[in-house]
Amino acid sequence: MIVGPETTPSPSSPASVLAITSGKGGVGKSCIALNLAIQLARLGERVLLVDADLGLANLSILLNIAPKHTLEDVIGGTCPVSEAQVQGPEGVTILPTSSGTGRSGELRAEEKDRLRERLVEWERSFDRVLLDTGAGLSSKVTDFVCSADEAMVVTTPEPTAIADAYAMTKLMAGRTRGIGLGLLINRVQSASQAQDLYDKFARITERFLGFRMRTMGWISEDAHVAQAVHAQIPLVVGSPDAQATEDVARLAQTMRDPAAWPHPGLHLPFFERWMAA
Repeated sequence: MIVGPETTPSPSSPASVLAITSGKGGVGKSCIALNLAIQLARLGERVLLVDADLGLANLSILLNIAPKHTLEDVIGGTCPVSEAQVQGPEGVTILPTSSGTGRSGELRAEEKDRLRERLVEWERSFDRVLLDTGAGLSSKVTDFVCSADEAMVVTTPEPTAIADAYAMTKLMAGRTRGIGLGLLINRVQSASQAQDLYDKFARITERFLGFRMRTMGWISEDAHVAQAVHAQIPLVVGSPDAQATEDVARLAQTMRDPAAWPHPGLHLPFFERWMAA
């Protein structure tokens, strides 16, 4: 397991923003986002986990919570962010969502500017922002991904999932301003299977997209994951000795090592970039 040095930015620095996304639904993206957020918090980071699927409230379901207010209310101007945030496990702060689409278009320009300023100020109290995006290639998904510093494209070994992950990678490679793009393979049977799938995927991106997709690791197939989802208890909390828990912990540790987890650097705060999109 790689243990990196302390890399927590100062409170005045923009939070590092990672979008966790996929081309296909059902690959375990939300579960990975939630458990990764908890592991990063255990390492001392102040983590904001945003349920960035404006159509489905997956994180609320995984945690068995029914938030009174959501991201849609904040963007719609009907609720301050302080009333929408929810304290999750291990000190993780969650900004939940609900069914429907964002309503930022209902705001006048000056109202949107004021809201952006408040969100940017609030964001600076965190070290890292994780965005659990929706699946697919719609603008609701890609706008979130394009506003991040890095994007983790999640896939499973199934051919359809791999094809959709490539479609997402191709789209983002053509749209972004140079954010980091990496592949995380979920539900693998072994490290060798993960390495083989990554090598094949990386060769394809190198040949057809002009860059070699970097690896962000893998998560093992583990029956404890399904049990955690059904129990609505995060895997790393309910099954600390599970193999998948160990894999998530390894990922969190690696993310804190700048040598093993390079990124293009911090830019403008996330909410400033996203609301200007």
